[in-house]
Amino acid sequence: MARLEWFTFDRLILALVFLTIALACGLTPMHTDSWWQLRAGRDMWQTHSVLLTDVYSHTAYGAPWLNHEWLAELAYYVMFRMGGLPLVTLFAASLIVSAWALSWHLGSGPARERAIWIGLSVISSSFWWQPRPHAFSLLFVVTTVTLITTWRVWWLPLVFLVWANCHGGVLLGFVFLGAGLGAQTLLAPQKFRTSLLVVLACIAATTMTPLGLSFWVEIPKSLARIRLYPFDEWRRPRLNAPNLLPFWVIAAAFCYGLLRQGRRLRRVAPGEATLYACGLAMLPLAISAIRNVGPFLMVAAPAMTTLLPMPQRPARAPRREQPYLNAAIIFIAAGAVAATLAWAYANRIPKLRWDPIPQGAIAALRQCPDNLYNRYDQGGYLLWFVPERRVYLDGRQDPYPPPRILQQIRLENGSGAYPEAFSRYDIHCAYLPTGSPTVAQLDRAGWTVTYRDADWVVFTH
Repeated sequence: MARLEWFTFDRLILALVFLTIALACGLTPMHTDSWWQLRAGRDMWQTHSVLLTDVYSHTAYGAPWLNHEWLAELAYYVMFRMGGLPLVTLFAASLIVSAWALSWHLGSGPARERAIWIGLSVISSSFWWQPRPHAFSLLFVVTTVTLITTWRVWWLPLVFLVWANCHGGVLLGFVFLGAGLGAQTLLAPQKFRTSLLVVLACIAATTMTPLGLSFWVEIPKSLARIRLYPFDEWRRPRLNAPNLLPFWVIAAAFCYGLLRQGRRLRRVAPGEATLYACGLAMLPLAISAIRNVGPFLMVAAPAMTTLLPMPQRPARAPRREQPYLNAAIIFIAAGAVAATLAWAYANRIPKLRWDPIPQGAIAALRQCPDNLYNRYDQGGYLLWFVPERRVYLDGRQDPYPPPRILQQIRLENGSGAYPEAFSRYDIHCAYLPTGSPTVAQLDRAGWTVTYRDADWVVFTH
């Protein structure tokens, strides 16, 4: 009976929230970047070396590649070797679920209140849960805030060392580091020396990557280049996007809560001050790019439980727990999630995007002559499924100069013509979605179709 007493109503809420997150993560489609990251992980595993030059394209072959995600790429490939795409997906899901678990524990108050804020946050952040290095940043963001709020700050240099080798999002870590340690130091000036030493140690840790000191020059440059391109995750969140409505609600409530607290903010507990400071520092970045919405919400959700606690109900008799019913619901829900994921993985449902290129297209591509043309956002597929061919472009923006990527974007939005790019790179093969404007141009020019279906076409010339 003692074991059954663990199954309280609050733990039932906790279990249902995280089973929902696990299911959503487990069914998240593979991102196009996930494929070239798996390819890079495989090549590094086989060569026992970190890839720092381009070997995948015919347009930038031999150019420097700022592979700041090498450790994450290797980790995902190890998962693939051990359990294929199911384990790759579940590994990413474990990172994201762990991040939200830390977010939950940063909050306070009743489980139902925390579940409401977490649930709203998940709606707006769940669109960027693909198996790729970004998942590491989501975990390390909340880990950083947790270590600061609990003042276990000497673990932070180790976190930043791993983070810097997994994802360039480590730069966000310094936003949280500055805000969190700054809040702690304002409330307790005697912590200044420790905070300064921790920051210096974290800076030193980020230089312990294959990029060395150039990390601090090249990664900001890389982020600046990304802003030149119309990638969805770097666009500003729109006010009229239904899935982002919870983000705007929480952002507005967060600002209102801070204003409502007023001067009382100087007397809050250090942990609460850390959450408020980190959320406030992250909010402008979230407003500037959808990619930053998730990290903001992971801090804002627990902050809201103390910043704007929900009205308490009048005192009444303690709830009579029903551990048998709670346990039954938890086990049935867990079984349903496991069965759903097992069925989806066994049947490779289209939502997972585990087979993004038809076998007929792969066969046609293998017979293509000379150099290949493909869209920037689909090169990752080719690097994994047709590894013997070098691509025109792929999701790695670092090896390619901005004019080359912008030229390809113009071609694919119908404002450019193909002959200049094709002649420059001696292109005699093209792999494109049927809706591409370039397809119509190649049809008119008499290129030979070696494969076509409702979605894809392969041309040779």
